[in-house]
Amino acid sequence: MEKKVINYIKEQRILVAGDHVLIGVSGGADSLALLYFLDKYAKAFGICIGVAHLHHGLRGVAADADEDFVKNFCQERAIPFFSRRRDIRKISVKEKISIEEAGRNERFDFFKWIARENSYNRIAMGHHINDQAETLLMRLIRGTGIKGVSGIKSMRDGLFIRPFLCLEKKEILDYCQENHLAYRTDATNFQKDFTRNRIRLDIMPMIREINPKAEVHFNDFTKIALEYEAFFEDYVDVVQKRLLRVEDKTVFLNRDLWLCEKPVVQKEILRRSIYKLKGSLMEIEYNHITAFYSLLKSDKTIWEFHLPHDIRLSRRYEQVMVTIKEEEIDKSISPIEILPNKTWIFSKQRLILETKLINQQQFKEISCFFSKEIENHSEKYFDYDKIECVLYLRSRKQGDFFHPVGVSGRKMIKKYFIDKKIDRNLRDGIPLLAMDSEILWIIGYGINKRLLADPESKNILKVKVTLC
Repeated sequence: MEKKVINYIKEQRILVAGDHVLIGVSGGADSLALLYFLDKYAKAFGICIGVAHLHHGLRGVAADADEDFVKNFCQERAIPFFSRRRDIRKISVKEKISIEEAGRNERFDFFKWIARENSYNRIAMGHHINDQAETLLMRLIRGTGIKGVSGIKSMRDGLFIRPFLCLEKKEILDYCQENHLAYRTDATNFQKDFTRNRIRLDIMPMIREINPKAEVHFNDFTKIALEYEAFFEDYVDVVQKRLLRVEDKTVFLNRDLWLCEKPVVQKEILRRSIYKLKGSLMEIEYNHITAFYSLLKSDKTIWEFHLPHDIRLSRRYEQVMVTIKEEEIDKSISPIEILPNKTWIFSKQRLILETKLINQQQFKEISCFFSKEIENHSEKYFDYDKIECVLYLRSRKQGDFFHPVGVSGRKMIKKYFIDKKIDRNLRDGIPLLAMDSEILWIIGYGINKRLLADPESKNILKVKVTLC
C-alpha cells in the first residue's frame, strides 16, 4: 500500500521537498493512517508536518476523547498539534445551512487559518476512492455538470492535497490493522440523517451487489471527466474575460457576446458568474443553471430570479446582473418645496440644489446661453411666469408627464423611463423638479421644453444641481 501511495504522490506531483504539510486529522481510520504514513516518510519526502483537529461540539464526551486521542498521538511523536472548538449545530442554525455544510466550512476555514498563520503550504486530507464514489453520487443526485462529476481532485488550489485518493477504504483499514493504529470511530457516521451517510450505508452496498468494483469504476470515470474539464476550462477562461466584469459586488454579463457561444459554454459562463460573486457553488444545482439559461435566451427584457444564499439573477433590458439580495432600501424622495434664491442639500441623493431668480438682462449676459443649455446638464433656466403653482423636488408618482425636447406633445414619465430602459429599481431615486403633475426637469435625464426660458422671458428661474 505504501508503495502505491508513494507512486501516486510522485505521479500527481502533490509533494515536493521543502513542503510544510498540515494534516487534517479527526482521529478516524483515514486521517490517522494518513498521519502515520506522512510521519513515517517525512524525511524521505523532505517535508515537515503538523496536525489540525476541529472539535465540532456535536458528540459531547466522545468528541472530547477524539481530541485527546489525536493530541496524545502527536505529542508522542513530537508533531505540532493545533485544535479549535466550534458549535457546529449553532452555526448551522445561524447561517441557515445544513450541519454537514457548516462543519465542512468551519473545518476548511480552520485548516486554512492554521496553515496561513504557521507557514504550511499544503493541507493534506484523507479522502479515498470510496469518498470519490460517494461524492460523485451525491452530486449527481443533487444535480451537477461536468465539473461536479470530475469529483475530488488530488490537489486543489495548490493548497489541499489528497495522497490517499488512489486507495480503497479496505486498503486503509488493512493498513491500520497492520500497523496497530487504534483509530477512533465517529458514531455519527452511522446516522442516516446525513446525505453522505445514507449513500454510504444504503446505496453503495446495493451498487456493490451489482458490481463489487463499482467504486473503482466511478473513480476512473472522474479521471476521464477531469481531463475533459481541464481542456474545457482553458477555453472558457479566455471567453470569460470578454463576457464577465465585476463592479461593486455585482457581476455583469455581456448578453450579446454570450449569445455567440455554444450552449455548453453559455451554461459554464452562467455557472462562473455565480461563482465569481459568491466564491462557491454550494447548493447551486444544474436546474438553477438551466433556468438561468432559459431566461437569458428568452425575449424577456425584464426579469428577476432568486437562488439559494440570497443570490439574485436579473435582467434589465440589455443589462444582465448577478448580485446578492440585500435588504430593500427606500430610495424615494419625500416632496420638498423649492423656492427661489435658496439652497438645499439632499444627502441621500448626494446632490445640492440651488435656485436663483434672475431677469431678462441677466439672462442675456450669460454668454452663449443657448449652447450652455444644451451642453451644461447641471444648470437649467425656466420661464418663472409660466410656473403656475408651487415647485417641489420629489420622486415620481402616477400621472407625471412632461414635454420632452424633440417630441411633439406630452409624454408620461413612466413611458419615458421605459423607453430609456432605466432600471425599475432606480426610478424612485431619480429626483424630479415638479409643478403638480407636470415635470420641469428629470434631473440627470430630460427637460421640459414648454417651460424653458427664452429671449422673451421676463422672470427666469435658474436651477443648478451639483453632486456632493
